Amino acid sequence: MTLIRITLACALAASALGAQGEIRKPGALVAERVKVTFDSPPAAWTTGENVMDQIWAPLGLRGVNYYLLGGPTAGHRYASRSDPASPLYQAWVGAYSVVGGRAQFATGNARHDLDDVRKLGKLDQRSWLQAMGDPGPVATSHEKFTTDTITIAGARRALYVFDMDSHSDLSTGTTPLAKSIGMPPAAEWQPMLAAFHPLILHVYFAFWRDDTRDATIVVYAVSSAFTSKKGRARDNGPVLDMQLRDMMRKVRLVYVPTTK
Repeated sequence: MTLIRITLACALAASALGAQGEIRKPGALVAERVKVTFDSPPAAWTTGENVMDQIWAPLGLRGVNYYLLGGPTAGHRYASRSDPASPLYQAWVGAYSVVGGRAQFATGNARHDLDDVRKLGKLDQRSWLQAMGDPGPVATSHEKFTTDTITIAGARRALYVFDMDSHSDLSTGTTPLAKSIGMPPAAEWQPMLAAFHPLILHVYFAFWRDDTRDATIVVYAVSSAFTSKKGRARDNGPVLDMQLRDMMRKVRLVYVPTTK
């Protein structure tokens, strides 16, 4: 499984000089207490992580995003996440490890807490699209949501499912992030789709507080639905639903004892 080390151009956190002279990003400190791993993900998925401090600065929050996306398949040098013919097109699975967050995510009002958690995802999506070259990033959650339950990290969690209006990151791949992920040849998709075309994201969120380590954990998954220029609709939600839920259940938290 490939580890993708990506630093978004629009998401560089403010750095602090550590005692040993190394450059440290404050959000990375949460990763020293709570790391996220993915237990035996399907071979088609590759991993990455990103410090989220600057992205979440409007919320006054810091943390790390650990994620999986569809990687290249045999014979291709571009990610299946970028392939409109793949069910993994524009799909994600991951987890946010957020420093603190008690005031935002533990009010006891489920709707309020969910709305604040959704702000994390919306800022993340817009920042990603911007780094991919989208001139007008969009991430707008639908108000309606459904609830379920799911077992993650040994406990039953509330699972919230809702849709988000957004854009694809499909393009000719001119930014550093787009080049690192890879795009299919334009001739294969431009007759059907425009760059950064509209789509609907089916979003799954489960979240909880870890008071011992003063962290908030958000486990998420996303699939996509879109319509081609010729009016042909494709919805990857049904085919990915069971796989995404299973991958969310297999998220593992690794607690690192502090030495201080």
